[in-house]
Amino acid sequence: MESPLRPGNRVFVALDLPEGARRLLGEAGATAAAAAPGGRPVPPGNLHLTLDFLGRVPPGAWPEVRAAALEALAGPPIATGLGAPRARPRAARARLVAVELLDPEGAIDARARRVRAAADAVLGRPADPAPPWPHVTVARLRRAARVDLGGIRVAEHVFDISRAALYDSHQSQEGPPRYRELAAIDLGPVP
Repeated sequence: MESPLRPGNRVFVALDLPEGARRLLGEAGATAAAAAPGGRPVPPGNLHLTLDFLGRVPPGAWPEVRAAALEALAGPPIATGLGAPRARPRAARARLVAVELLDPEGAIDARARRVRAAADAVLGRPADPAPPWPHVTVARLRRAARVDLGGIRVAEHVFDISRAALYDSHQSQEGPPRYRELAAIDLGPVP
């Protein structure tokens, strides 16, 4: 298998969101960006739930990384919903605004841990002790600023995530990053 990786790749593994969730999250991002100096909403097409950021993957390691990640992603669709908006690292000096995803059954957490463990094994990385944080970044700030989360309303929305993919993130000076899908899997019943 020939590697689809470009020099300087920035690979991440993500759960794709259905259109209705992206629309609502896009609205929250626009509100958050308008409420903060230097705020930029994340384009709805870029909204996703990152399970693991792999960084630069050597082209020779791609076939094994791809196979391990897709195997770790396999499983049933994940039931979730939109939670509360959060400013990070804190509301007084935020660099981003995210909306948490609900994970009442721990399915997102379990899938993220499987993906991390698979990537760690293939890439020879040390295990990350931090627990996964299921969220979708909806706005970024050019510089740290105070963010009032009171004006950001996120409609109650419950949905299933039924697709996951590996992407390459190409950073751009002119605008938001461009994501190129490298491999994908539809989530479904385990045989």
